[in-house]
Amino acid sequence: MRRQFHRNQTGLLVVALVTILGLVLAACQPATPASAPAQPGAQSGGEAAAPAAAAPVVLKYLKLNDPVEAIAYAKIEEEFRKIDGGKWANVSIEYDTVDFQDLFPKIETSVAAGVELDIIQADGPDMKHYAWNQVLVPLAEYYTADEIAQFAPQSIEEGSYKGLFYGPPLMQSCSLMWYNKELTDAAGVQPPADLAESWTMAEALDAWQKTTVDSDGDGTPDVWGVRWGQGTWTGDYEHGILRRSAGALGSPTYAGMGADGITFQGYFDTPEAIESMQFYQDMHRTWKVTPIEPIPNIFQSKKAAFAVWPDNMLGDINAQYPAGDFELGVTGIPYFQSQICHTGSWHYGISANTKHFDEALAFVKFAAGKEGSRIYYEALRQLPAHLGLLNELAEYNTYPQSLIKQGFEQFGIPRIQTPGYTEYQQVFAEVAINVAAGADVAQQMHDGAKQIEQLVAKYKGWNE
Repeated sequence: MRRQFHRNQTGLLVVALVTILGLVLAACQPATPASAPAQPGAQSGGEAAAPAAAAPVVLKYLKLNDPVEAIAYAKIEEEFRKIDGGKWANVSIEYDTVDFQDLFPKIETSVAAGVELDIIQADGPDMKHYAWNQVLVPLAEYYTADEIAQFAPQSIEEGSYKGLFYGPPLMQSCSLMWYNKELTDAAGVQPPADLAESWTMAEALDAWQKTTVDSDGDGTPDVWGVRWGQGTWTGDYEHGILRRSAGALGSPTYAGMGADGITFQGYFDTPEAIESMQFYQDMHRTWKVTPIEPIPNIFQSKKAAFAVWPDNMLGDINAQYPAGDFELGVTGIPYFQSQICHTGSWHYGISANTKHFDEALAFVKFAAGKEGSRIYYEALRQLPAHLGLLNELAEYNTYPQSLIKQGFEQFGIPRIQTPGYTEYQQVFAEVAINVAAGADVAQQMHDGAKQIEQLVAKYKGWNE
């Protein structure tokens, strides 16, 4: 038994030595990987080898819930995958959509919590807030001066922080005053079609009173004179115009805040600003030309003769009525001393949490570029921020859209530019709601200015 074991052991040693020698010799041979890619034009079985497909990349995009935008983005994605010879064909977008009031807090909490996120949809005046909080990646080094100059000056200001460009716009906006021609004709009211002849607030009030109709005499109008602002929402975009237009160009009232971006006393609550908000209260409670409790779809359902709104009103009316069933007109926005419209709309931002920066940047640059902006405009019909596209669109040379373009260019100004815009907006919305409900106007304005300053004090020195 010992000998048999010895012989078997010797045989095993020989086999092992042969195996090791074979491995050593193989290691000395030139490497020829079986999966080496074929050179251009090389044949394998008579056909060129197909290039390896890029791994799929899914970009996560946190944005507003908007079914019309969804239509636009489906087409933008499709076209994006074709550019650069199909370089980005492996990229797709996963949308996380939320309602307007939920979008801003979700952006900040998602980034702070390290949630995987690539692209965000940010309101123009909030871009500085997000940049200060390091929610966004600055994009200045990835855009040439010529690429940035393709956007409207207001968009460049709104998308920048301390001189650095943080994100391009989806579109722009300028609210003017739309009217239902059937209702204004019935009241014998002829709104001016020339911006130079736009009504003052007092002249507009006369038209609103004439078009407010209580047919059954129950004390509640069947048709109201005006809705100041989109939807049922109260905020700075339209309501802040009342206050700032009460000041002369360059005045503290017109500026709305101090140059440091954190001073509001003496700007937000000037005598002119208080007077303008008293007018706003009287619209609801004294003259009763607008309802205290906002009515959904009030203008589109023909329950208000006038509405202060951006030009997405055109899309709303076209979607709800057959051609010719709603005769829509537009006139300049009423003012106290200085005619203004607030500008700014959505911007793209790349999240600080992105793990796919190159893909996110490529998508953002295409979507905000001329062709992406064209697709977006064709779906939403709102003022393009891309100047090359805007200047090509024939409809902006004829009424009513010509007035939107003229208003934007002549007196369109960004909303106040400060990283404290989010806090300011929240306080001002509360003040405006309280004023409409009958609160003491001067007290609301003074208290509001103090409250805003307390909330934004943390931003001191942000623009130094």
